[in-house]
Amino acid sequence: MEVYLLAEKGEHWGTRLGFIFAILGVMIGSGNIWRFPRMMAMYGGGAFLIPYSIALFTVAIPLLIAEGIIGRETGKSTILGFAKYAGKKYAWLGAWVAWVNIAIMFYYAVVNGWALAYFVKGLTGLYASHAPGKGLKTWNAFISGWQPLLFTILVWIFTWYVMARGVRGIEKVATFMVPSLLVFLAIVAIRAILMPGSEVALNYMFKFDISKLSNAEAWLQAYSQVLWSTGAGWGIFLTYTSYFRKNDDINLNAHITGFGDTSGALLGGLAVITTVAVTAPLIGLDPFKVYAEGNVGLTFIWLTELFPKVPLGFLIGTLFYLALFFAAFTSQIAITDVFVKNVADFGVPRQKAATYAAVIGLVAGVPAAISINWLNNQDWAWGVGLLVSSVVISYVMLKTGLERNREIANKGSDIKIGKWWDVMVGYVTPLNIIIVMLWWIKQSISWYPETWWKPTETFSTGTVIFQWALAMIVIYAIVNKFLMPKIEAKLAEEG
Repeated sequence: MEVYLLAEKGEHWGTRLGFIFAILGVMIGSGNIWRFPRMMAMYGGGAFLIPYSIALFTVAIPLLIAEGIIGRETGKSTILGFAKYAGKKYAWLGAWVAWVNIAIMFYYAVVNGWALAYFVKGLTGLYASHAPGKGLKTWNAFISGWQPLLFTILVWIFTWYVMARGVRGIEKVATFMVPSLLVFLAIVAIRAILMPGSEVALNYMFKFDISKLSNAEAWLQAYSQVLWSTGAGWGIFLTYTSYFRKNDDINLNAHITGFGDTSGALLGGLAVITTVAVTAPLIGLDPFKVYAEGNVGLTFIWLTELFPKVPLGFLIGTLFYLALFFAAFTSQIAITDVFVKNVADFGVPRQKAATYAAVIGLVAGVPAAISINWLNNQDWAWGVGLLVSSVVISYVMLKTGLERNREIANKGSDIKIGKWWDVMVGYVTPLNIIIVMLWWIKQSISWYPETWWKPTETFSTGTVIFQWALAMIVIYAIVNKFLMPKIEAKLAEEG
């Protein structure tokens, strides 16, 4: 196993395997467990893998390599990383990338808390017996009470504990949690596969119906899933590769990340699609109705009713929610690390930066913990905002020279990328992302044909534009008016 030696200054990963587990912890998040299976079920089963794989190579992997270039070469997170690599005038764009992660951090801890709560409910016997309507009643009682806030507090305590211990703390947690969640998902999947009727679900999952590829929405959903699932363009891979040494492999790790995410998604698909397919008919439900219920409906309402129909369902259900918590928590610490690393880059001790993240994250996350409408609104505004971050990273690659960046990526890499990467990251990737963004905006307008422009609507185009514009104005002002002297001092200090 390759060992990453410590440099005189800065933090570094202890082993390549530790980094891989940490970055896979980001990629194999809740989206692999609660969104990918739904998309696969609703858009042609195995046929969905074709546009998904194409999106992986035309968007995700090129963007991950781009992030790795900035992270490894600068040793900084997004703000100082952009300033050091592309010039100080790009610092505010790095701050935008950081802010989008921070905005997601505020509510993602709440979702993480849901998974933790449902694991605890499993320990108390929630999945031991079936009662019609129990899933909905349990969810309504949970979401309207004090428990979401309590479990959000617990998540932030756990997050602070890990973040305060630096990159080695992240590495240790990921090395335990990622293999564990894969084992737990495998147990859930195997148990479902062994049940009568599972062959129908398996046949559907892996049957490639080429006719499904004529559905434009399937392609758009595939690209959306890849962008949100792999974390490409978020600045997380940039932050994690800032702990690399100068010759550590960018290209191979980017490919491993992409393929690892896909493998985790398929395992999540096996667990969820097969479980729903074999148990939903037992209580008189159409599996496709369950898949269409949305992330929350599928995960926290219907699966809680279906697990009791699985042999040893109390154990299988409990393991499933523990896997979901592990998946969400490893993503949580990565998102939080973008905040912590950016603050630490300006000389703040890491433990203090972790405390800032936990306190600010908890306080700013209270609205999402007590109002699911607010959580949905923030998820909509900043989930789409991630697409802007992806375009920003492509833009930085284009402005700093595609050929130069390719040569930097190939330095120390076992896999050498060719000119195809230049074309992808410079032109194809941003074009695809813009198309996906416009499609989501078009969807939003169709949801609110009369009030799409109103910032007060949960999923409107107006709320996205308003929040983005406000954030950009504030970020630009803060970076250029207040942070710029510190940025210039840091750049001068490091040459």
